[in-house]
Amino acid sequence: MKTVILAKGLERYFPDKDSFLARESVKVVTAAKNDDVLRDCLTSNVDLLVMTLDLPGISCDDLFSTIRSDPKLQKVSIIVVCPDTLAHRDRCKRYRANAVFTTPVDQHLLSLKMHEFLNVAPRMVYRATLAVAIEGRFQGQPLPFRTENISESGMLIRTAEPLKKGAGVFLSFFLPDGAHVTGYGEIVRVDRLRTGDERYLYGVKFTNIDEESKKSIRTTVGHTRRSKAS
Repeated sequence: MKTVILAKGLERYFPDKDSFLARESVKVVTAAKNDDVLRDCLTSNVDLLVMTLDLPGISCDDLFSTIRSDPKLQKVSIIVVCPDTLAHRDRCKRYRANAVFTTPVDQHLLSLKMHEFLNVAPRMVYRATLAVAIEGRFQGQPLPFRTENISESGMLIRTAEPLKKGAGVFLSFFLPDGAHVTGYGEIVRVDRLRTGDERYLYGVKFTNIDEESKKSIRTTVGHTRRSKAS
């Protein structure tokens, strides 16, 4: 489990439920005060701080000085989001921030940097129709579902069908490069949407796909990541 502390207001950069911060392997804590940030750092295993400058409470000088001088907290990565001024940049350098993003923030680059610090595999936003057969339902006949995103470890799918967490699934779909991927997975996350015909989002963890399919997914996701970053 990775723990991320987001300064209040920064959650607007991750509005979608299918962002990587919604994964079961990532815990997100929103902090309104620097005191809350320090308390959580001292009492929890925090991996990443995504901060703004001058939250209420103790000063940033005291907050970052404490974090950087405590042997137990020195491993915490710090990203600071701030206006693009020389004074703010000097402060970030003094606080030994690992990365600085000036406003307006490029949301994609911020997400990639957070992936890097958390060592969480990025996902490609990938919308297409796939065939899914659920154990115990549909008499083994695949039905069309919609993908939302995909990574080497799993995918997010959208449908009107009510399914249960823990259900086994058989998947069949094509990647943008034409590679055909088939295999098995398990529903590990269920979200009910408020609107729309496709009322459910399901997080599927791959449990059995072949190495060639994994390689194709890695290549596709990596290519998309590089294209967006360039």
